[in-house]
Amino acid sequence: WQQINIAMKKSTLTNLIAILLCCLSTQLQGQESWIDTSIHSGLIELKTEYTFKTLVSNDSIKTTTETLKNLNNAKLYFDKIFQTDLDFAVLFIENKEWSKYAYFPPPGLPQAGNGNVILGLDKSVVSREVEKMVIQLPEQYWTSLKPVYGENIDLDLFYRETLSIHELAHLYHFKEGTKPQRKWLQELFATLSMYSFIKEQSNSSYELMDTYPEFVIQSGDRMAEFKTLKDFEEKYVQKLTPQNYEWYQMQLYQNAKSIINSGKSDILIKLLNFLINTDLNKNEILSDSELSTRLEKEVGKEIAVILTNWKHK
Repeated sequence: WQQINIAMKKSTLTNLIAILLCCLSTQLQGQESWIDTSIHSGLIELKTEYTFKTLVSNDSIKTTTETLKNLNNAKLYFDKIFQTDLDFAVLFIENKEWSKYAYFPPPGLPQAGNGNVILGLDKSVVSREVEKMVIQLPEQYWTSLKPVYGENIDLDLFYRETLSIHELAHLYHFKEGTKPQRKWLQELFATLSMYSFIKEQSNSSYELMDTYPEFVIQSGDRMAEFKTLKDFEEKYVQKLTPQNYEWYQMQLYQNAKSIINSGKSDILIKLLNFLINTDLNKNEILSDSELSTRLEKEVGKEIAVILTNWKHK
Protein backbone atom coordinates (compact mmCIF):
# COMPACT_ATOMS: atom_id res chain seq x y z
CA TRP A 1 0.00 0.00 0.00
CA GLN A 2 2.78 2.40 0.86
CA GLN A 3 4.35 1.81 -2.56
CA ILE A 4 1.00 2.33 -4.27
CA ASN A 5 0.49 5.50 -2.24
CA ILE A 6 3.95 6.83 -3.23
CA ALA A 7 3.26 5.92 -6.89
CA MET A 8 -0.06 7.78 -6.73
CA LYS A 9 1.59 10.84 -5.20
CA LYS A 10 4.28 10.77 -7.89
CA SER A 11 1.59 10.40 -10.57
CA THR A 12 -0.39 13.33 -9.12
CA LEU A 13 2.74 15.48 -8.93
CA THR A 14 3.66 14.59 -12.52
CA ASN A 15 0.15 15.53 -13.68
CA LEU A 16 0.28 18.83 -11.79
CA ILE A 17 3.66 19.68 -13.36
CA ALA A 18 2.29 18.77 -16.81
CA ILE A 19 -0.74 21.02 -16.25
CA LEU A 20 1.45 23.91 -15.06
CA LEU A 21 3.78 23.54 -18.05
CA CYS A 22 0.79 23.44 -20.37
CA CYS A 23 -0.65 26.62 -18.82
CA LEU A 24 2.72 28.36 -19.00
CA SER A 25 3.16 27.30 -22.62
CA THR A 26 -0.32 28.61 -23.51
CA GLN A 27 0.42 31.89 -21.73
CA LEU A 28 3.71 32.33 -23.55
CA GLN A 29 2.09 31.52 -26.88
CA GLY A 30 -0.53 34.17 -26.13
CA GLN A 31 2.18 36.73 -25.44
CA GLU A 32 4.09 35.79 -28.56
CA SER A 33 1.01 35.94 -30.77
CA TRP A 34 0.41 39.59 -29.84
CA ILE A 35 3.54 40.65 -31.75
CA ASP A 36 3.40 40.20 -35.51
CA THR A 37 6.81 38.62 -36.11
CA SER A 38 6.09 37.90 -39.79
CA ILE A 39 7.50 41.32 -40.69
CA HIS A 40 10.69 40.73 -38.69
CA SER A 41 12.16 38.34 -41.24
CA GLY A 42 15.32 39.74 -42.85
CA LEU A 43 15.85 42.41 -40.18
CA ILE A 44 18.88 42.60 -37.89
CA GLU A 45 18.34 42.48 -34.14
CA LEU A 46 20.20 45.13 -32.13
CA LYS A 47 21.43 44.18 -28.68
CA THR A 48 20.20 46.79 -26.19
CA GLU A 49 19.73 47.11 -22.45
CA TYR A 50 15.95 47.32 -22.87
CA THR A 51 13.31 44.62 -22.46
CA PHE A 52 11.70 45.15 -25.86
CA LYS A 53 13.17 43.71 -29.06
CA THR A 54 14.80 46.18 -31.47
CA LEU A 55 15.31 45.37 -35.14
CA VAL A 56 16.86 47.41 -37.96
CA SER A 57 17.06 47.07 -41.73
CA ASN A 58 20.69 48.30 -41.68
CA ASP A 59 22.91 48.14 -38.59
CA SER A 60 25.51 50.54 -40.01
CA ILE A 61 23.15 53.53 -39.59
CA LYS A 62 23.58 54.71 -36.01
CA THR A 63 20.55 56.93 -35.35
CA THR A 64 18.55 54.91 -32.84
CA THR A 65 20.13 55.60 -29.43
CA GLU A 66 18.10 58.61 -28.28
CA THR A 67 14.83 57.25 -29.68
CA LEU A 68 15.25 53.93 -27.87
CA LYS A 69 16.05 55.69 -24.60
CA ASN A 70 12.89 57.82 -24.92
CA LEU A 71 10.76 54.80 -25.82
CA ASN A 72 12.02 52.86 -22.81
CA ASN A 73 11.32 55.76 -20.46
CA ALA A 74 7.85 56.11 -21.98
CA LYS A 75 7.20 52.37 -21.57
CA LEU A 76 8.10 52.56 -17.87
CA TYR A 77 5.80 55.57 -17.45
CA PHE A 78 2.87 54.01 -19.34
CA ASP A 79 3.31 50.59 -17.69
CA LYS A 80 2.96 52.21 -14.28
CA ILE A 81 -0.15 54.21 -15.23
CA PHE A 82 -1.85 51.37 -17.09
CA GLN A 83 -0.70 48.69 -14.58
CA THR A 84 0.82 46.36 -17.15
CA ASP A 85 4.15 45.27 -18.63
CA LEU A 86 3.68 45.77 -22.36
CA ASP A 87 5.63 43.48 -24.66
CA PHE A 88 6.40 44.99 -28.06
CA ALA A 89 9.08 45.33 -30.74
CA VAL A 90 10.61 48.41 -32.36
CA LEU A 91 11.55 48.32 -36.05
CA PHE A 92 13.80 50.95 -37.64
CA ILE A 93 13.40 50.81 -41.43
CA GLU A 94 15.22 52.64 -44.23
CA ASN A 95 13.11 54.52 -46.78
CA LYS A 96 14.11 52.15 -49.58
CA GLU A 97 12.91 49.13 -47.53
CA TRP A 98 9.76 50.78 -46.16
CA SER A 99 7.18 49.09 -48.39
CA LYS A 100 8.59 45.67 -47.46
CA TYR A 101 8.13 46.04 -43.70
CA ALA A 102 5.80 48.92 -42.85
CA TYR A 103 2.01 48.77 -42.79
CA PHE A 104 1.48 51.85 -44.97
CA PRO A 105 3.36 54.77 -46.63
CA PRO A 106 4.93 57.32 -46.66
CA PRO A 107 8.44 56.12 -45.75
CA GLY A 108 9.51 57.22 -42.30
CA LEU A 109 6.03 58.01 -40.97
CA PRO A 110 5.86 56.49 -37.45
CA GLN A 111 3.20 53.81 -37.11
CA ALA A 112 2.16 51.04 -34.76
CA GLY A 113 0.16 47.84 -34.95
CA ASN A 114 0.18 44.18 -33.94
CA GLY A 115 2.78 44.74 -31.22
CA ASN A 116 5.22 46.64 -33.46
CA VAL A 117 6.34 50.29 -33.45
CA ILE A 118 7.74 51.05 -36.92
CA LEU A 119 10.05 54.07 -37.34
CA GLY A 120 12.29 55.51 -40.01
CA LEU A 121 15.99 54.72 -39.87
CA ASP A 122 17.14 57.50 -42.18
CA LYS A 123 15.66 60.91 -43.02
CA SER A 124 11.91 60.44 -43.40
CA VAL A 125 10.14 61.41 -46.60
CA VAL A 126 7.45 63.23 -44.65
CA SER A 127 10.00 65.42 -42.80
CA ARG A 128 11.81 66.20 -46.04
CA GLU A 129 8.63 67.28 -47.82
CA VAL A 130 7.39 69.42 -44.92
CA GLU A 131 10.79 71.09 -44.55
CA LYS A 132 10.70 72.04 -48.25
CA MET A 133 7.26 73.61 -47.85
CA VAL A 134 8.23 75.44 -44.67
CA ILE A 135 11.27 77.20 -46.11
CA GLN A 136 9.22 78.40 -49.10
CA LEU A 137 7.20 80.55 -46.71
CA PRO A 138 8.33 84.09 -45.82
CA GLU A 139 11.12 83.82 -43.25
CA GLN A 140 9.21 85.50 -40.42
CA TYR A 141 6.80 82.53 -40.40
CA TRP A 142 9.39 79.87 -39.68
CA THR A 143 12.12 81.60 -37.67
CA SER A 144 10.49 80.20 -34.48
CA LEU A 145 11.41 76.68 -35.64
CA LYS A 146 15.18 77.25 -35.88
CA PRO A 147 16.01 77.57 -32.15
CA VAL A 148 14.26 74.23 -31.52
CA TYR A 149 14.91 72.11 -34.63
CA GLY A 150 18.28 73.56 -35.64
CA GLU A 151 19.54 75.98 -38.27
CA ASN A 152 18.55 73.55 -41.06
CA ILE A 153 15.19 72.72 -39.38
CA ASP A 154 15.33 68.97 -38.83
CA LEU A 155 11.68 67.95 -38.39
CA ASP A 156 12.60 64.33 -37.73
CA LEU A 157 13.11 65.68 -34.21
CA PHE A 158 9.33 66.01 -34.18
CA TYR A 159 8.19 63.28 -36.57
CA ARG A 160 10.36 60.54 -35.11
CA GLU A 161 11.57 61.52 -31.65
CA THR A 162 8.16 62.82 -30.54
CA LEU A 163 5.65 60.80 -32.56
CA SER A 164 7.34 57.51 -31.67
CA ILE A 165 5.90 58.05 -28.17
CA HIS A 166 2.43 58.64 -29.63
CA GLU A 167 2.71 55.36 -31.57
CA LEU A 168 3.88 53.41 -28.53
CA ALA A 169 0.84 54.65 -26.61
CA HIS A 170 -1.44 53.20 -29.32
CA LEU A 171 -0.19 49.70 -28.52
CA TYR A 172 -1.65 49.88 -25.01
CA HIS A 173 -5.18 49.89 -26.42
CA PHE A 174 -4.44 47.90 -29.60
CA LYS A 175 -3.46 44.95 -27.41
CA GLU A 176 -7.04 44.75 -26.09
CA GLY A 177 -9.06 45.98 -29.06
CA THR A 178 -8.47 47.51 -32.46
CA LYS A 179 -11.90 48.89 -33.42
CA PRO A 180 -12.65 51.99 -31.34
CA GLN A 181 -16.03 53.70 -31.31
CA ARG A 182 -14.35 56.60 -33.11
CA LYS A 183 -10.88 56.89 -34.67
CA TRP A 184 -10.45 60.38 -33.23
CA LEU A 185 -10.77 58.92 -29.72
CA GLN A 186 -7.84 56.54 -30.22
CA GLU A 187 -5.76 59.38 -31.69
CA LEU A 188 -6.66 61.63 -28.78
CA PHE A 189 -5.68 58.87 -26.34
CA ALA A 190 -2.24 58.47 -27.94
CA THR A 191 -1.67 62.23 -28.00
CA LEU A 192 -2.83 62.67 -24.39
CA SER A 193 -0.41 59.90 -23.37
CA MET A 194 2.47 61.37 -25.36
CA TYR A 195 1.87 64.86 -23.98
CA SER A 196 1.57 63.63 -20.39
CA PHE A 197 4.79 61.61 -20.58
CA ILE A 198 6.87 64.39 -22.14
CA LYS A 199 5.49 67.07 -19.80
CA GLU A 200 5.97 64.93 -16.67
CA GLN A 201 9.03 62.81 -17.44
CA SER A 202 10.92 64.26 -20.42
CA ASN A 203 10.65 68.01 -20.08
CA SER A 204 13.83 68.61 -22.11
CA SER A 205 11.85 67.30 -25.12
CA TYR A 206 8.88 69.58 -24.52
CA GLU A 207 9.82 72.22 -27.10
CA LEU A 208 10.46 69.50 -29.70
CA MET A 209 6.91 68.30 -29.14
CA ASP A 210 5.15 71.66 -28.84
CA THR A 211 6.81 74.07 -31.29
CA TYR A 212 5.87 72.47 -34.60
CA PRO A 213 2.18 71.88 -33.69
CA GLU A 214 1.88 75.51 -32.61
CA PHE A 215 3.44 76.56 -35.93
CA VAL A 216 0.90 74.44 -37.87
CA ILE A 217 -2.05 75.71 -35.82
CA GLN A 218 -1.04 79.34 -36.34
CA SER A 219 -0.81 78.67 -40.08
CA GLY A 220 -4.60 78.23 -40.21
CA ASP A 221 -6.65 75.62 -42.01
CA ARG A 222 -6.19 76.53 -45.68
CA MET A 223 -4.53 73.15 -46.36
CA ALA A 224 -7.46 71.21 -44.87
CA GLU A 225 -10.17 70.35 -47.38
CA PHE A 226 -12.01 68.20 -44.81
CA LYS A 227 -12.62 69.45 -41.28
CA THR A 228 -15.50 67.53 -39.68
CA LEU A 229 -15.11 64.57 -37.31
CA LYS A 230 -17.40 62.61 -39.64
CA ASP A 231 -14.91 63.15 -42.48
CA PHE A 232 -12.08 62.03 -40.22
CA GLU A 233 -13.87 58.75 -39.52
CA GLU A 234 -14.70 58.09 -43.16
CA LYS A 235 -11.37 59.11 -44.69
CA TYR A 236 -9.00 58.14 -41.87
CA VAL A 237 -5.32 58.35 -42.92
CA GLN A 238 -5.24 56.93 -46.43
CA LYS A 239 -8.08 59.02 -47.91
CA LEU A 240 -6.79 62.30 -46.50
CA THR A 241 -3.83 64.28 -47.81
CA PRO A 242 -0.90 64.32 -45.36
CA GLN A 243 -1.56 68.02 -44.70
CA ASN A 244 -5.25 67.40 -44.00
CA TYR A 245 -4.53 64.45 -41.70
CA GLU A 246 -1.95 66.53 -39.84
CA TRP A 247 -4.49 69.35 -39.45
CA TYR A 248 -6.82 66.97 -37.59
CA GLN A 249 -3.97 65.71 -35.40
CA MET A 250 -3.03 69.26 -34.45
CA GLN A 251 -6.61 70.05 -33.40
CA LEU A 252 -6.50 66.97 -31.17
CA TYR A 253 -3.08 68.03 -29.88
CA GLN A 254 -4.52 71.39 -28.79
CA ASN A 255 -7.27 69.60 -26.86
CA ALA A 256 -4.84 67.12 -25.28
CA LYS A 257 -2.55 69.95 -24.20
CA SER A 258 -5.41 71.81 -22.55
CA ILE A 259 -6.69 68.68 -20.75
CA ILE A 260 -3.30 67.57 -19.35
CA ASN A 261 -2.29 71.14 -18.42
CA SER A 262 -5.49 71.41 -16.36
CA GLY A 263 -4.24 68.53 -14.20
CA LYS A 264 -6.41 65.74 -15.58
CA SER A 265 -3.73 63.01 -15.72
CA ASP A 266 -6.16 60.34 -14.43
CA ILE A 267 -8.02 60.73 -17.71
CA LEU A 268 -5.47 58.43 -19.42
CA ILE A 269 -6.52 55.25 -17.63
CA LYS A 270 -10.21 56.21 -17.88
CA LEU A 271 -9.98 56.74 -21.64
CA LEU A 272 -7.97 53.54 -22.11
CA ASN A 273 -10.64 51.56 -20.26
CA PHE A 274 -13.37 53.26 -22.29
CA LEU A 275 -11.67 52.36 -25.59
CA ILE A 276 -11.34 48.73 -24.50
CA ASN A 277 -14.81 48.39 -22.94
CA THR A 278 -16.63 49.91 -25.94
CA ASP A 279 -14.53 48.30 -28.70
CA LEU A 280 -16.68 47.55 -31.76
CA ASN A 281 -15.50 43.95 -31.89
CA LYS A 282 -17.68 43.36 -28.83
CA ASN A 283 -20.15 46.27 -28.84
CA GLU A 284 -22.65 48.07 -31.05
CA ILE A 285 -21.69 51.46 -32.43
CA LEU A 286 -22.91 54.39 -30.31
CA SER A 287 -24.62 57.44 -31.79
CA ASP A 288 -22.90 60.80 -31.22
CA SER A 289 -25.44 61.58 -28.51
CA GLU A 290 -24.92 58.24 -26.75
CA LEU A 291 -21.15 58.57 -27.11
CA SER A 292 -21.15 62.06 -25.61
CA THR A 293 -23.25 60.93 -22.62
CA ARG A 294 -21.04 57.93 -21.90
CA LEU A 295 -17.79 59.85 -22.36
CA GLU A 296 -18.93 62.47 -19.84
CA LYS A 297 -19.98 59.80 -17.37
CA GLU A 298 -17.11 57.31 -17.77
CA VAL A 299 -14.13 59.44 -18.82
CA GLY A 300 -14.75 63.14 -18.25
CA LYS A 301 -16.60 66.16 -19.53
CA GLU A 302 -13.35 67.41 -21.12
CA ILE A 303 -13.49 64.57 -23.66
CA ALA A 304 -17.22 64.80 -24.31
CA VAL A 305 -17.04 68.52 -25.19
CA ILE A 306 -14.53 67.82 -27.97
CA LEU A 307 -17.34 65.99 -29.75
CA THR A 308 -20.08 68.49 -28.97
CA ASN A 309 -17.98 71.65 -29.47
CA TRP A 310 -15.99 70.64 -32.59
CA LYS A 311 -16.17 73.89 -34.57
CA HIS A 312 -16.63 72.27 -38.00
CA LYS A 313 -19.94 70.37 -38.22
